[in-house]
Amino acid sequence: MTIDKVMAKDIVTVRKDQTVSDALKLMRKHKISRLPAISSKTNELVGIVTEKDIATKIASAKYEEVPLSHMRISTIMTGDVITGAPSDSKVKILKLMVDNHIGGIPIIDDNDIVGMVTKTDFLRNVDTKPYDETPIKDIMTNRVITVSPDDRLVHARRLMIDNDVARLVVVNSGLIMGIITAKDMAKTIVEFKERVPEKYQHTQIRNLFVQEVMSQTIETTTKDATIAQVANIMVSKEFSGMPVSDDKNKVQGIVSKSDILRYVYDHSRKRGNC
Repeated sequence: MTIDKVMAKDIVTVRKDQTVSDALKLMRKHKISRLPAISSKTNELVGIVTEKDIATKIASAKYEEVPLSHMRISTIMTGDVITGAPSDSKVKILKLMVDNHIGGIPIIDDNDIVGMVTKTDFLRNVDTKPYDETPIKDIMTNRVITVSPDDRLVHARRLMIDNDVARLVVVNSGLIMGIITAKDMAKTIVEFKERVPEKYQHTQIRNLFVQEVMSQTIETTTKDATIAQVANIMVSKEFSGMPVSDDKNKVQGIVSKSDILRYVYDHSRKRGNC
């Protein structure tokens, strides 16, 4: 099957001269986590920006003193974009995503963006063998990066950067209290920069704590749930990852869309589809 049968064709883009705030508003409105960035003059693809880019870059020392109103998409976007063509196979695009550790690929035809493919597009069809028989414990990440509700937000941001993750499980005495994602962090930091005068931002950002930002109403899964069950929850509830807990709500692991995507690709490769 070619990717044009799967890709989303109603594409939301952002111009490279628009602000970071503009991008976040678009992401929230359309419930997406990445935007192709286009040239203001030609509408050609020039980059891509994600929630993780915003969360990790706008509070960095490099951009710390740049006013939010001056922070353009061109400043933080990834310029070297991996793309696909409408005639590419699903497996080829899947391989690109897994090999390059990316969550979405713009589909280009004659220099025009004609579609967008994300992890979710692949997870929608994970409901047959072996996915409905394979438990999450076979693919979950056992080493979970955690934070405490009392940790500073700057510490959580540094953990995301150092470990290249987009979510952290919030625990207290080993019990799951919540989760903090790149989306949560990006929203909070942008709102902070909009609200606090520039001259106070450097000191006051250290007064932001995880408990003020984390999502407390979260859904967990168990080690014995199947890949198909978890994929269905992620798609229907728009989760990018889920903590894995035991019957006492202690963290056992974490599973992400990337973990499932990697398993789907490995299964396709074993079947000789790659």
